[in-house]
Amino acid sequence: MKKLKRNNIFAGFVFALMTTILLGMVLFSYIFGAGDNSFMNVASWIYYFFSSIMHASLFILLPFAIVFLPLSLMGLKNKINIPLLSIIYVFIVLISIINRFVFQIYHFHINGFVLDMLFSEGAGDIFVFSFWLYAKAILIFICVCLAIFCLYRLSAYITKKTRKTKKVYLCSLYSFIGIIILSQGIHIYGAATMKTSILECNTYLPYYFPISMNSTLDKWGIIDKKQIANINFKDKTSPLSYPINKLTSNNNKISKPNIVIIAIDSWNYRTMTKECMPNVWEFKEKAEYFSNHLSSSNGTRGGIFGLFTGLSSYYWKSFEYSSLKPIFIEQLQKHDYKIQIYPSATFQSPPFDRMFFKGMKDINTSTKGRTVYERDCNITNNFISDLPKYKKADKPFFAFLFYDMAHAISIPKEKNNHFLPAWDYADYSKLTNNTDPLPFYNLYRNCIYQIDSLVAKVLNSLKENNLLDNTIILITGDHGQEFNENKKNYWGHSGNYTKYQIQVPLILYYPKVESKTFTHRTTHYDIVPTLLHKALGINNSPKDYSMGEYLHNKSSRGWHVVGNDLNYAFITEEGYIIEKEGNGYVKVYNKNLNLQKNYKLSPKLINENLLKLNRFFK
Repeated sequence: MKKLKRNNIFAGFVFALMTTILLGMVLFSYIFGAGDNSFMNVASWIYYFFSSIMHASLFILLPFAIVFLPLSLMGLKNKINIPLLSIIYVFIVLISIINRFVFQIYHFHINGFVLDMLFSEGAGDIFVFSFWLYAKAILIFICVCLAIFCLYRLSAYITKKTRKTKKVYLCSLYSFIGIIILSQGIHIYGAATMKTSILECNTYLPYYFPISMNSTLDKWGIIDKKQIANINFKDKTSPLSYPINKLTSNNNKISKPNIVIIAIDSWNYRTMTKECMPNVWEFKEKAEYFSNHLSSSNGTRGGIFGLFTGLSSYYWKSFEYSSLKPIFIEQLQKHDYKIQIYPSATFQSPPFDRMFFKGMKDINTSTKGRTVYERDCNITNNFISDLPKYKKADKPFFAFLFYDMAHAISIPKEKNNHFLPAWDYADYSKLTNNTDPLPFYNLYRNCIYQIDSLVAKVLNSLKENNLLDNTIILITGDHGQEFNENKKNYWGHSGNYTKYQIQVPLILYYPKVESKTFTHRTTHYDIVPTLLHKALGINNSPKDYSMGEYLHNKSSRGWHVVGNDLNYAFITEEGYIIEKEGNGYVKVYNKNLNLQKNYKLSPKLINENLLKLNRFFK
């Protein structure tokens, strides 16, 4: 009886190994059907091949371990076990083949959006299921069933002819370990040296998250992350078409003004009042104010990425793994701008320094200071002290100031008295859905009030140096900051995509501007096109290099995408939030974060917006 069990288990194990190779071949084929693979080289082909096999083994060995093995140990015969396992394997291989077609079209893997398009009313508006398509699907199904059956027969034959099962187990185990070491080792090397040819492969495998050890290797002294961040490797090809068409400019409209962007981390739009921000409010009265402005995300990484690139941080990895710089920065360099940043919090994590300013000398990536208040004061003073140098230089300058006090919600005690009652510090342990938000919100408003005084110094310094006649100034936030306005116990950001975490003020000043308030919806994706057109005369359509329009364009923006590649959402013009979670599920909320269980998604609109989201991939 024990021998029979062992033989049954061995037969199932060999069957699983055979099917792993089949599924690995399907996964390996993904890279031939989804865009440009010219970035591949010998090392990346080896890495992708072994990663496909390893990833396939997880999908195949899991049902073997949790279904086949327990049933076999309980004495169930293979006449029942193998057919059951075969059905599971047919399903897995079929799903992987369907997913290949999905990835080929949308450049992402099956998720809730795809399922909604397939099974919702109106799917016929997108997918025309002709006779030949049905015939092809049936043929694929038959071929997969035959392949699984042949693998079963082959595994039965091998089981019958093999006597030394222990050696097969050991050989399989050593081979599996070898594949893991080889594939993960190559990826560790690729991540440490930022090899596009290796790192970009990961996007082709469904929900594949290999190992990186950059921080550990840096601690051991094997690599230097700072030096690597400034190396331009020869294989830095890009999977993106960015810009889609070559940029052209109207020489008569190239004015090359100075450009100053002031960003406030975690800026709750409700604080844009005369009482809370008197200086910025006064400046607003001399500029254009966009009162319905949305960030590109609910966190710093996505918010700043959208501001500098004009794209969603859905494209973050493709930028990080390649030599691409934001079009905005490239154009500034082309026109010989002096570029400098003044970050209160470090620009090395997230790695904005490498992402946006790679290879540039003397770029500030951090600011000295024991407290966030000191650092915010220091970036103000540093900028003001640099202004005379900018003024004397025979070239325009670009400066980016990024205040962090509102994000940290930390302020010296003697400054925490403009709005009362106020907490002494942000005690997050006290926050519940029933907490009175006012004392916490007043602490936050006192931080904003201090930032306002620092921004005033920046603006006054520009005025005193007679630079306002030749400078564009933009003041905004990277994202919002919620204080449980929706009564869903959300405090802060990166928790949901309602307006309290997405909406931020936007003030735009340029020479000879007429004060005006705009109420149409604008987004962070509109900033780069507006600046490039206004300052450098770029006359391409914004669609060539951005997901936005010009700020002054009052036409509909359609669905606004926020978030990153794993968790993102579309915000409709009516305020509905259609969110794709990290686990692949899609949920719909109204603007107050109430779940809309009966909301009918239009497959046509989903398809249209998914294609628009992915249009910068080659």
